[in-house]
Amino acid sequence: MTASTSEQRAESVEEASGLRVALVRIHRQLRVHSGTDITLSQSSALARIEQVGPVRLGALAELEGTTPATMSRVIDSLADRSLIERVPDPLDGRAKLVQLSREGGVLLRAIRTRNTEAIRAAMAGLDEGERRVLAEAIPVLEHLSDLLQLERHDG
Repeated sequence: MTASTSEQRAESVEEASGLRVALVRIHRQLRVHSGTDITLSQSSALARIEQVGPVRLGALAELEGTTPATMSRVIDSLADRSLIERVPDPLDGRAKLVQLSREGGVLLRAIRTRNTEAIRAAMAGLDEGERRVLAEAIPVLEHLSDLLQLERHDG
């Protein structure tokens, strides 16, 4: 590795680390603003269930990039809070699907509303140039998210 390549790698690691730290801090603040003690895993599972509709636990685990055992614990915790419902699988009466309950939908909407408002309020403290940079970064961050998901499935 040349000095230039080594310097580029160090800069790349520093940028990745800085982004990771910023995202973790933003996530922590959003959790505070959400007004709930729901975990990231629980929130993500609720949003995914809302997105895909009634789903088998194994399929949900795969979509979320986790094991069925871990997803089972998350689903049990959501069921204990009446945020999801288990319903019969119409294709296999022995199997169950999980779907969002009315309470789960209400909670997801409330979390989204509070977090969106918190971000909007914080963005008001940015100057015009910072808001423009942030707006331009959104598609890049979405692409980065897609790449991370692909990497998880390929790796």
